[in-house]
Amino acid sequence: MICPSLLCALALSQSGTPPIFLRGETILFQGDSITDGNRGRSEDPNHILGHGYVFSIAAKYGEHFPGLGLKFVNRGISGNTVADLTGRWDADAMAVKPDVLSVLIGINDLHQAQGKTLDIQKIERRYDELLARSRAANPKLKLILGQPFVLKVGMVAKDAAWWTAAVAQVGSVVDRLASKYNAPVVRFQEAFSKALERAAAEHWIWDGIHPTTSGHQLMADAWIQAYNDFYISPLEDPARNSAIDPVVNFERDSYNWLHRHADVLDAQKKGNPDVALIGDSITHFWGGEPKSSQSNGPTSWKATFQGVKALNLGYGWDRTQNVLWRLQHGEFQGLKPKSVVLNIGTNNLVGDETARTNTPEEVAAGIRAIVRVLKERSPESKIFVMAVFPRGFDKGNELDLRITQLNEILAKTLEGVTFLDIGPKLRRPDGSISSEILSDGTHPTDKGYAIWGEALREVGVVPRTSLPRT
Repeated sequence: MICPSLLCALALSQSGTPPIFLRGETILFQGDSITDGNRGRSEDPNHILGHGYVFSIAAKYGEHFPGLGLKFVNRGISGNTVADLTGRWDADAMAVKPDVLSVLIGINDLHQAQGKTLDIQKIERRYDELLARSRAANPKLKLILGQPFVLKVGMVAKDAAWWTAAVAQVGSVVDRLASKYNAPVVRFQEAFSKALERAAAEHWIWDGIHPTTSGHQLMADAWIQAYNDFYISPLEDPARNSAIDPVVNFERDSYNWLHRHADVLDAQKKGNPDVALIGDSITHFWGGEPKSSQSNGPTSWKATFQGVKALNLGYGWDRTQNVLWRLQHGEFQGLKPKSVVLNIGTNNLVGDETARTNTPEEVAAGIRAIVRVLKERSPESKIFVMAVFPRGFDKGNELDLRITQLNEILAKTLEGVTFLDIGPKLRRPDGSISSEILSDGTHPTDKGYAIWGEALREVGVVPRTSLPRT
C-alpha cells in the first residue's frame, strides 16, 4: 500500500470525503464505450469526460478537493478492443503521462468472438504489453484494472451462459495482470451481481452491457473503493484512522473549547509570533497568550519566553484529530514563526465516550499529518516535535509502554523536523516520576515546565538570554 504524504492527507473534505489522490496528479481512464460515455472530442469541459463513471469520479474529487489541482482525462473510445488500444497507446496513453492509469477493456473482444474460438491468450498478451510499456515509462505509475461485466438482459440474455463464461475468462486475465503489476482490481461483475438484490437488471444495465445512470454510479463507487483499499494505507485513511479525521473536541473540561478557538484566532491577528506552541493541556496550561484560567507554569513560562513573542495553541484534552480540525478552521493561517513546537498525542492513547483509543501507529500518522500541514503553511519555520511525555508515577505501566512505542515510531518516521525527547529528564534515576515534576503523573508543575524550557533553549527555540521585545 502507498501512504500519501500530502496536504490532502490532512483529512476529510468539508463533506466528509476522504482524499485518495495526490496533489497535481493526472488520472487517465482508458477503455471502450463504457468508459467513453459519449464524451466530447473537444476541450469543452462540459462534455470532455462523458456522462459515465469517469464523470462521477472526477466530479466528486474535483468538487471536494479543488485545491489539489487534479487532472482527469478520459480516452475511452466506443467499440475498442485490446488490439485497438495497442494501435493508439502512444497518443492516448503514453503522451498523457498519467500518474494513475485505469483500464477497462475486453467486452468488445468478446462481442467479436461470438460464434468463434476465443483467443484469450492473445488478449492477455496484448494487454500485458500495454501495461508493461506504461510501467516502464513510469515505474511509479499506479494502475487500476477493471473486470468486464454483463447482466442477463437485452442482447446478453439471448446467450447468457456463453457471455457469463467468456466474461469470467477475461476477468481471470485481469486478475493475473493485476497480480503481475501489483495493482488493484475493480470487480465490476461482483458489484452488479450484488446490485440485483436491490433492483432488477434493467435498472443497472439497459442492454446487458452498457450501464444506466445508476449503473455508472455503482461503477464509480466500486472503482473508488478498490482504489482506496489498495493504495491508501488504513493509517492514512481518515475513514479508518480517527487520529487523522478532523473533529471538534467534545470533551467536557475546565474551559470552553470553542471559546478558546475564538481567542486563538483573535490572538493571531496581533502579529506573527517568534514561537508557536501547539498541543494539548500540557501546552495549554503552561501559560502565555491567549491567557487561560489555569496556569501551572507561570514562572518557567516567563523565564523561558521573556523577550520572545510566543503564541500558545494548546487546548486541554486535545487529540491529533482536534488539532487537524483547528488547522482546517483558521489556526496557524498566515503565521510564519521562526519555530513551531508540537506536543500532542498523549490523549489519543486514552479513549472515552467522545473518541476511541488509538494505536501508537495511528497516533504517529496523526502527528505526521499535522507536521505536513505546518510545513505547507510555513515552509521556513523550524518544527520541533516533542516526544510524548511519560505518564504515571511508576515506569513501565501499560500506558507508559504505549507512549514508549509511539515515541519509537516517531523517531523513525518523522522527516524534516527536530524530534526532542525530554522523557529521561522528567524521570528519577530509577525511571519513576516525582509529583514535584508531573503533579498528577501527566501534567508538569512549574519545575517540570522549567525542564521543558531548558530543553527548548538547548535546541535554539529560545535564546539562552532573552531581552524584552520593543
